Amino acid sequence: MRNDENHNKRGRRSAYSKPMTLLYLFVICQVIILVFFLNVKRSAVWDVITQQVHQQQPRTNETVLKLDTKPNTGVNVDVDVDVDKRLQLPRPFMHTTSHALIDSIYDIERKYKPTPKCDKWGGSKYIEGLNESLRSIVHGGVSSIQSFHDGDNDIFFGQNVSVVVYMPTVEEVGKGTKPSLRLELGGSLDEDGKSRMSMSTLKGDTMLKEMTSNVKERGGLMECSDKDYIEYPVMLVDNNVDTNNWWFFLQSILHHYIAVAITQPLFIGDYTQESLRVMHTMSDKEYERSFVDAFDFMYSDRRGRDSRQIWHAQDDILGNRNGIDTKRFCFRKLLWSPDGRGGAKLLINKGHPHSNCFSSIVYSYAAYLKAAVHIPTLPRPDKPRIVWVGRDSNIAANPTSWQKMRIIENQDELITYLREKCSEMGIEVIVADFYGEKKFTAFQEQALFASKANIMIGMHGAGLNMFHFMPFNSVVVEIHTRSTTVQMNSRNFVNHVKEGKYISTSAKLASKRIEIEPIWRTLEQAIEEWYKLP
Repeated sequence: MRNDENHNKRGRRSAYSKPMTLLYLFVICQVIILVFFLNVKRSAVWDVITQQVHQQQPRTNETVLKLDTKPNTGVNVDVDVDVDKRLQLPRPFMHTTSHALIDSIYDIERKYKPTPKCDKWGGSKYIEGLNESLRSIVHGGVSSIQSFHDGDNDIFFGQNVSVVVYMPTVEEVGKGTKPSLRLELGGSLDEDGKSRMSMSTLKGDTMLKEMTSNVKERGGLMECSDKDYIEYPVMLVDNNVDTNNWWFFLQSILHHYIAVAITQPLFIGDYTQESLRVMHTMSDKEYERSFVDAFDFMYSDRRGRDSRQIWHAQDDILGNRNGIDTKRFCFRKLLWSPDGRGGAKLLINKGHPHSNCFSSIVYSYAAYLKAAVHIPTLPRPDKPRIVWVGRDSNIAANPTSWQKMRIIENQDELITYLREKCSEMGIEVIVADFYGEKKFTAFQEQALFASKANIMIGMHGAGLNMFHFMPFNSVVVEIHTRSTTVQMNSRNFVNHVKEGKYISTSAKLASKRIEIEPIWRTLEQAIEEWYKLP
């Protein structure tokens, strides 16, 4: 009986297990089909996502022009020039600045061709003319100096040279004695070199001008052994850089942009090597300003706070002469440009014969400036964002008479009114008020703040030059008082980059209170103009 029961149980289990096995197989097949479908779907979704990302940031490895073996520099020097591998790195914010600086200028001219007159003033023809001035001015030793010169620039690139820094004593500082620099060579300046190093354009008391005309030939490198040399290239920046005024500061940045563009083929190297570094000759007070960071962002692989004042660059004192501490720096490659008028030649705040010119140099500089502080290229928004550039009306700020003319006491009332009117259109108004407690706001933070806007409006002043950080197809509204209408820096800049719109209006002031309604009507016009831009 028990055997029969066991037999029946096995039969029942066998009959039950067959459909279960089929059910298991069916479920497993369904799972396999589902996994396959999800993988295909995920791949398709990922393709859509990546396509959208590429659309937002159109620069890809495929779309970037490949560099030639040697960059198109136009510089005819007897040096072995290799491609700087830094320039081949994928940088999503670089766009036209993904090449050597001079190559980006040529690339831009393929999009916007300047007239022959404008090209000679602010385009590749100007760069080529500066290249033609190249002279090798040191002979008969281990040192070499390449010199570029025109009426607006004196640019020098030295190899195997040293600079001696003379530091005055405390007593001498009290008497007004300043630090000084002397250039030392292992070789001799030829006649052309002597005239170039002491040109009439080198007048003034900036430290680099004095250094350029204060040269010790032969024997100056005797104290430099191989272990003493700074192997990475260094750019010396002069003490006349204005770190308190956006306009004059950006002129200096552009001047050094030209200097680097001209000499870049002489110091580019492999990415495993150190990039160009910056040393300053400015005072401690000026060096503390965050604007100085711009030189590192622009010319030292976007490091930020990586530069040094030359007298604080190393602690060891190499000698002592007549009670004055001295430091000697031995450079493999040294770039300096003592006559800083190159930027002022192109960024001019008055009307001039080329004020309506497109400048590929200015466009390239502006693109590189945005890229250097990592301002992304974003899709054009449906509605613009407006930034009001505020002015400090506090008398404790000790404004000059020129600044007092542009103080408006009802600024807060004006901003409130503009915000209310813009909110009715769904448009946001933000305020750039980098003064008072915010006056030490970092350079990059100010630049990124301005870059969020599409329309900039404010009283005439240096702060409006934050327009350099906004998208190219933006609008700037400059409010003039009676005495500032001759100042045309914002107007000229918009003309030089060709993209964007400049609008000027005159303010009606009564007892330092501005009439609000006309300002709104002008801003309303600016909004309409922005929608017309591509």
